[in-house]
Amino acid sequence: MERAELFRNSKENIEWLEENYEDLRKKYDERWIVIENKTVVKSASTFDEILAVVRNRDPNKVLVEYMQSEQVAMFF
Repeated sequence: MERAELFRNSKENIEWLEENYEDLRKKYDERWIVIENKTVVKSASTFDEILAVVRNRDPNKVLVEYMQSEQVAMFF
């Protein structure tokens, strides 16, 4: 897969996540999700479950995100 295609695929998944974040957050609260081709292909309560799914997919084509309704303060 070429870099441009990888970048486009990643960008599309991120944009889809941003556009659908509120609905996804409600549906998958406190769960990990795997997004591929602008679709949630798996959700799980543990990262280990998600890792097992990602290992069977092309890591360049998926986006992994933890969804939660509570806002978390992050300090850098």
